[in-house]
Amino acid sequence: MTAITMLPLSSRETARRRLLDALRREGPMARVEIGQHLGMSPASVSDLTASLLDEGVLVAEEAADPASGLIRGRPKTRLYFAESLGSVIGVWTGFNRIELRLVDSAGRNRASRHIERPLRNLGAEELMDVLAGTITAFAEETGAHTVKAVGLACQGYVDTRDGIVAWSPVLGTRDLPLAAGLGERLGRPVLIENDASAMAFAITQRNADLRSGRTACLMVGDGVGLGFLIQGELYRGARFGGSEFGHVRLRRSGPQCRCGGRGCIEAYLADYALHRDAQLIDHRPAPSLLLPSEDAMGAIVEQARAGDPALLNLFQAAGEVLGDAVGILIQTLEPDHIVICGPGTRAMDLLRPSFEAALESQTIPELRALAAIHVVESSMDLLTEGVVMQALRELDLDLARLKAA
Repeated sequence: MTAITMLPLSSRETARRRLLDALRREGPMARVEIGQHLGMSPASVSDLTASLLDEGVLVAEEAADPASGLIRGRPKTRLYFAESLGSVIGVWTGFNRIELRLVDSAGRNRASRHIERPLRNLGAEELMDVLAGTITAFAEETGAHTVKAVGLACQGYVDTRDGIVAWSPVLGTRDLPLAAGLGERLGRPVLIENDASAMAFAITQRNADLRSGRTACLMVGDGVGLGFLIQGELYRGARFGGSEFGHVRLRRSGPQCRCGGRGCIEAYLADYALHRDAQLIDHRPAPSLLLPSEDAMGAIVEQARAGDPALLNLFQAAGEVLGDAVGILIQTLEPDHIVICGPGTRAMDLLRPSFEAALESQTIPELRALAAIHVVESSMDLLTEGVVMQALRELDLDLARLKAA
C-alpha cells in the first residue's frame, strides 16, 4: 500500500466532491435540497446521484411526513451514505502523544482515544512500528473491522504528494516516508497532512463563509502553523506542502525556536515559548519538557488574569507579535478571512489589546479593511476531524475511478 495520491480533479469530480461534502456536513438530503444547497441544476444533481447510487456510495430512503408518519403526495427521497463503505481512522502525532478518531463513511464520530507515548527519540522504523501498532490496537478495541484508510496529521513540513514528513519538531527523523511505511504495515492506504492545514480544513467545512474566497487559518498552540485555502480547497506549494509560517523570522536576535533558529514567530507565541518565559520570570529552572500541559498553560493564563504584572507584560508582548504576524498575512496574501485558532486562543482576552494595536499600526489601512478576522476557539479534535474528512474525500474519488476503469 502507498500514500493516497491527490490527483487533479475533473469538473465532474469537483461537482461530485461538493455533493458528498454537503451530505457529510448537512446529513441526509433529498435531490431538490442538494440542488438548492449547492446551486446545481436538477439535471446535474440527478446525473451525479444516479452514479453514486449505482456505485453503492449512497442509498435512498423514503421520507415520511413527520407529523403523521404517513407519506403524502410524492415523497422526497433522501440520500445518505451506505453503511457498507466502511470507516476511516484519523491520527494526530504531537509531542509524545497520539490522538485517534474513528469515523464512518458519513463522517460521524464513532470513537476517539488519547494516548501518551514517547515518539521523538524513535528511529524511523521503530516510529512507524509504534504508530502502526497503536492504530491497529485502536481499530481492534473499537470493533472497527472495515477500516478502509488512515489519515494522519503531523506538525512540520509535510509533502502530501509523496507522503513524506520532511521535518517535524515532534519527530526525531527527517525525510520520513510515513505514508508508504504505514501503508505497508497496515495494509491500507494512508494520507498525511500538515496539522495546521488539517485544522484549517475542518474549520472551513463548518463555516460556509470561510469556504468562499481566500481564507488563512493561523493555528496557535504547541507551535504556530498556517493553513491557506482558496474557495475551500487547501493551497499546495511546489512540494505539495503547506506553509511554515510559524518559522518566519521576525527578529534575528530573538528567542530560541524549536527549528534551531532564533526570533521565529512561534518562538514568541507557541505554548512552549510562553511557558519557558513564564518560568524565567518566576526565576524557576528552565522547564525540562519541550511542551507544557494544558493545566500548566491554564495556570499561567489565570495568574495573568489575576493581575500578575510580569505575566501581563509577557502576554502583551505575545499579542504584539500576533499582530505583526497577522499584518504580514494581510499584506502578502490579501485574504478575505483570517482565522486565529488552536489552543492558544485560550488567552485571546490577554493578547487582544496589544494585538489590535500592533495590527493597526503595522498594516496598510486599505488592506486591513479587506480582511475579516475571526477567533475560533478550537480543540485538538479538529486536527483528526480535518484529516479524516480529507481521507474520506480521496476514497470517494478512488471508488469513482475504479468504476470508470
